[in-house]
Amino acid sequence: MCPFTIKLFSIKNDVILDWFTCHQWFRSLAVTIKVKHEIDEGSTIAFMTIGVYMKRIQALLLISLLLSLTACSKWWKKDDDDYNPYQGMTAKQLLTEADKAIAKGQYESATKRLEAMESMYPFSDYAEKAQLDLIYAYYKKDDFPSAAATAERFIHLYPRSKSVDYAYYMKGLANFQQPRGAFSNKLPVDESWRDPGTQTQAYSDFATLVQKFPDSHYKANALQRMIYLRNMFAQRELNTSKYYYKRKMYVAAAERASYLVKNYPQAPNAQEALAIIYYSNKALGLKKAADDALAVYMATYHKQPPNIVA
Repeated sequence: MCPFTIKLFSIKNDVILDWFTCHQWFRSLAVTIKVKHEIDEGSTIAFMTIGVYMKRIQALLLISLLLSLTACSKWWKKDDDDYNPYQGMTAKQLLTEADKAIAKGQYESATKRLEAMESMYPFSDYAEKAQLDLIYAYYKKDDFPSAAATAERFIHLYPRSKSVDYAYYMKGLANFQQPRGAFSNKLPVDESWRDPGTQTQAYSDFATLVQKFPDSHYKANALQRMIYLRNMFAQRELNTSKYYYKRKMYVAAAERASYLVKNYPQAPNAQEALAIIYYSNKALGLKKAADDALAVYMATYHKQPPNIVA
């Protein structure tokens, strides 16, 4: 809310406060005179006179209040109309200024101009370009939810655009970064212990990009991120499986390890998961299941599983 609007709001409150203050004062005066009247019957005429004047003054105050509120409403509306700093600018001018701001790394300024353009000129010839710029600006200022939502909107609005592969890629990037936060690249953190959140959606976004646009410029990077996410998901399953194994909850340990091997067979930690399956079934006395797991392990890695699963 702009300062002028706040001032008008204060004026309205002051007028209402003055009205109720005066109203209460006159009511107090009437009560006082009425009490005096009961004591001194000779003051009846004075009391009636004051009562008439009080009603007239209250009526005048009420009229003044209504006029003041009407005037304030007009000023308030005018203030709202005048507050748009981009009023009068064309779509091209807004887009040009936004592009300059992006070039300077001023992403907050860029998003404000692009949002204004989206609101003022939703069907202009520059709307598609503005949406792409807005996705990028949101992402660069670490507003990952807005970047993902804008990319999703672009995909629905422009499904045949030559830049729709970029929208899928940026949607995947934004969903990839949401659980990680803005400082993920600066602080070493084992992400496999975190809730994946939107990263499962990021994997789906990258997979869609690779499938629909095999010749896309963004395919190689999307594939690398898919491998990273796959390994991270697998490590999360392995962490859970090891947790159960250490507590001798062998059924749960074998189930989580089996899920890893089935869904992420190419992940590096699938080897350790097979070992957990073997040792868990052996501890449960399930000889056939243990022998099957051992056979798969030997055929795949050509050696015995380690004796201790840490």
